[in-house]
Amino acid sequence: MAAFLRKSSRLLADLTCKSSSKVLATGCQKRLLNVQEHVSYSFLNEAGIPTPRFGLATSGAEAEKIASDLKTKNLVLKAQVLAGGRGKGHFKNGLKGGVRVVFSPQEAKEISSKMINELLVTKQTGAAGRICNSVMVAERKFPRREFYFAVMMERAFNGPVLIASSQGGVNIEEVAAENPDAIVYEPIDIHKGLQKEQAVQIAKKVGLQDKLDETAKMLLNMYALFVKKDALLIEINPYAEDAAETCEEYFALDAKMRFDDNAEFRQKDLFPYAIYLKRTKRSRGIEV
Repeated sequence: MAAFLRKSSRLLADLTCKSSSKVLATGCQKRLLNVQEHVSYSFLNEAGIPTPRFGLATSGAEAEKIASDLKTKNLVLKAQVLAGGRGKGHFKNGLKGGVRVVFSPQEAKEISSKMINELLVTKQTGAAGRICNSVMVAERKFPRREFYFAVMMERAFNGPVLIASSQGGVNIEEVAAENPDAIVYEPIDIHKGLQKEQAVQIAKKVGLQDKLDETAKMLLNMYALFVKKDALLIEINPYAEDAAETCEEYFALDAKMRFDDNAEFRQKDLFPYAIYLKRTKRSRGIEV
C-alpha cells in the first residue's frame, strides 16, 4: 500500500506531462497547479464540508480584526506559504514556526506582523525560504479522533480512487508502511461517480459507524467538488472530531488540493488563485 501511495503521488504529477507536446531534453517539466490553504477552506465550505471559521489577513491590523470577530480565545495563525513543514519552520527574522497558537486579538496582531512580508524557511523551501504575503486566522479546534480522506486520479484504475484511513493527522505514507491494514481505498467509476453505498461502506471501514450518514454526505460532497473543479487531488487530513465542546461535530482541519492546469477555460473562479510549482521528472517536488 505504501508503494501504491508513493506511485499515485508521482502519477499525479505525470498526468500533465504525458498530455503535453513539449518535452525538454533536461527532463519533462510539469506545472503543479496548487492553491493556498485559505482557498481550499473556501472551496470545502462551498461544497458543504465544514472547516473552522477563518479569515485572511495581509496585515497585523487585519489579523487583529479577524481574531476579534471570531469571538474566541482559541486561535491559530497559519502562514499562507505553499510548503510542507510550516509548523516546524522559522522566519528569517527569527520568529519560530509558521503555524502559531495565540489567545487574543492583540497577540494575533503582534505575531502575524512578524510573519507577513517575511521569508519562511521549512524543510521543503530550502535555505532561501518563501515569502509569506498573508496569514490565515482561524478558530482553533481540539481534535479527539482524526481520519484521513482523499480523492485522487489513479491511472491504475483508469480514473479516480477514494482513499481513507482511521489514522489521520499524520503522513499517510508512513501509515501505509507501518500499518497497511489501516488504509482502505475504493475505485470510483468515472461514468457513475461515487455512490452513496460506497461512501457508507468507507465510513464503516474506518470506524465512523456512529456518523454514517454525515460522513457519507461529506464524501459525496468531496467527490462532487473533485469533479466540479477538475481536480487531480483533494485530500483532507485530518477530518477530525472536535473535543472542545460537544464531541459530536467533525471538521476538515487541513486540506491539500491540486488541479488540472488544462482546465483554465472551465475554471475561471479557480485560476486567479492559482500558484504554479514547477517540477521535473527527476524531482518529487513539493508536498503542500
